[in-house]
Amino acid sequence: MFRLLQRLLLPVFVLALLIGLLNVKDNFGYDPIGEVSSYDASSDLLTPVFSLRRAPKLLTSPLASQKLEQEISDLVNTLPSSSCLTISSPSERIYDHQIDIPLVPGGTQKLLTAYSAIKQIGKDYQYETIIAAVRETEADGLLRTSDLFIFGSGDPLIRTDSYASLLPETYSQIRTNADELADLTVGMNILFIQGAVVVDESRYDEERTVPGWSSELKELALAGSLSAALFDGGYDGLKQNYSSQRNEDDPPALTPSVDPAKRFAANFDDLLEARNVVILKAAKESNGTQLEDLIELLSIKSPTMNLIVKQMLTNDDTVTAEMLLKEIGYSRQGQGTTGAGLVSVPEIIKGAGIDNSGLLLIDGSGSSPENQITCNLINAILMDSSTKDILREALPLGGVEGIVASQFIGTQFEGKLEAHATRTEEKAALAGYFTTASGTELAISFIANKAIDDENFEQKIDSFTEGIANAIAAYTGGQPLDELGPLQNPSS
Repeated sequence: MFRLLQRLLLPVFVLALLIGLLNVKDNFGYDPIGEVSSYDASSDLLTPVFSLRRAPKLLTSPLASQKLEQEISDLVNTLPSSSCLTISSPSERIYDHQIDIPLVPGGTQKLLTAYSAIKQIGKDYQYETIIAAVRETEADGLLRTSDLFIFGSGDPLIRTDSYASLLPETYSQIRTNADELADLTVGMNILFIQGAVVVDESRYDEERTVPGWSSELKELALAGSLSAALFDGGYDGLKQNYSSQRNEDDPPALTPSVDPAKRFAANFDDLLEARNVVILKAAKESNGTQLEDLIELLSIKSPTMNLIVKQMLTNDDTVTAEMLLKEIGYSRQGQGTTGAGLVSVPEIIKGAGIDNSGLLLIDGSGSSPENQITCNLINAILMDSSTKDILREALPLGGVEGIVASQFIGTQFEGKLEAHATRTEEKAALAGYFTTASGTELAISFIANKAIDDENFEQKIDSFTEGIANAIAAYTGGQPLDELGPLQNPSS
C-alpha cells in the first residue's frame, strides 16, 4: 500500500514543486524581456504547460508502472496459491508476488545450472577429448602393438551426424562432431590398429543416473547413461543407425547404455571401420592406463561453454544439465560427481551475492519434483550484469526455437520473448527477457504449481500467459511515446 501511495503522490509532488518554483521566480523578479514585435500563430503549441504530454520520465514512469501493476495483479488473482512472479527493469522491481516461497521449477531449473557453470568454469571453457597411444603410428599407418586410447573429458555433446539428425528442425545443432573426430584420426595416418579402441571415463564417477532420483523417475529414462566419456547422449542405437526412431511420427524412446564408456569405444570403432581403418581387437574400457604414460596423437575440443549452455537451454537437454553439474563439482570440489555439484551450486550463487534462501537441489536438470527454487533467486540470476548478456543469448526465442518453438504462438511473446519455459499437468515455469516496443528491457520469473483440487490448471496458465504478454507489451516504462510529445498547430 505504501508503495502504491508513493507512485500516486510522486507526480502530484513534482507538479507542486514546479508551480512553487514559478511563484518564487515571480517574487524575486528578473530583468524584463524585450517586447516581441511580431507573432507567428503557426508556431503555436496546443499542449498546455502543465500536461502529461510534457511530463518527463520522472512523471510517466510511476504512472506506467502503476498501470502495469494493476493489470498484473488482476491476472495473478487467477493463479493457484502456489505461484510466484517477479518482473524487473534495469532500474526497478516492477512487480513482486510471493517471490520468496520455494516452488518446484521443472526444467527451468537448468537456468541455475547454466549460471553456475558460467560463473565457476567460465564462458570460454572448452572440453578436450584426447586420443593417445603407446607409440606413434608408422609410415604405413600401422599402430603397432598398441591400443588406441580415448580419454573422456566430460564433454556432454560428442554426437554423430546420425544422432544429430534425429533432432527437430527448431532445435540447436551445437555439438562436438564425433564423425569429425573419426576423420581427424584417419587424417593422422592411423589406418591399422593392432590393438583395440579403449575408452577412459575416470574423470567422473560411474553413477549412470542421478542418485537422488526416485526409482520411478529412473525408470522413465529421462537421460542417457552418464559418463565422462559420453557418446550420442549416453544412448545405444548407432549400430542400427537409430533405424527404429528414424522417419517415425511417434518413435520409441532411445535406450540408455548399460556401459557408456564401452559403448563409446564400440561406436568409435564402427566410425573408424566405416573409414576403412582395420582394428584387430574388440573395443573395451580402459583398465587404468594413464595419459602421462602415453603419446598424445590428437584431440578435439568442444564448443565453448556459452554455446553448450545455449544448446542445453534451447533443447531443454537433461543429459547436458546433469553432465554440467558433474563438471561444476569436478572444477570446484575436485570430484566429478552429482553430489559435489549439488554442494557447489549454492556456494556459487551465494558467492555471487545472491540470496539462496529456499533453494533445494536434487539434480541439475529440474527433473525431480523435489527441487525447490524461488522467483526471487531466478530474478537475481537473470539480472546479474556479469552473465546477463550470455544468458540472454543462450535462451531460445518464444514461438521460434527449441523447447519454446510451439509456445506463445499468437501472443505478444511470439518472436519477442527470450526465455526458457516448461509446462506439465502439474507445474509451469518461465524465466527470461522481453523488450517492450518503447525499448524497456524486462526480466520475467514465473513459477506455478498445481493445487490438489485444481481442475483447470492448464487453462489458467494459458490465460495468464496471454494476459501477461499483453500487459507487458503495452508497458512504456516511462519512455515518452510519439503521442506524449507536445501537440503542434496543424498549420505549422
